[in-house]
Amino acid sequence: MLVRKKCYTLQSGADFDVNITVHPCCTIEIDIPKQRQYLRPRLDQLHFKLTDQGMILVVDSNAEEDESSQELYLSRKDAMQLCRMINEVVEDHEDLMSALC
Repeated sequence: MLVRKKCYTLQSGADFDVNITVHPCCTIEIDIPKQRQYLRPRLDQLHFKLTDQGMILVVDSNAEEDESSQELYLSRKDAMQLCRMINEVVEDHEDLMSALC
């Protein structure tokens, strides 16, 4: 299956669970039920920042005129696992597309 899902715990004081789903069509779903937040950015709108406490997943805004971004604090272990999961989904999708050609 190309879609991968995982639940992580945010490291931002109050520990909230975040459900992350990576889609092969270069999007990712980020759902934080306790905060009633739902994001669906493209993978190119994501980047990570290393901090002393862990990693920050930065989600850049969809709107070109809006320069705001959302920051999600993850443990280093969870951030690395998320990076691997994203890479695996992208590689699986590329393999499938190559096999179909």
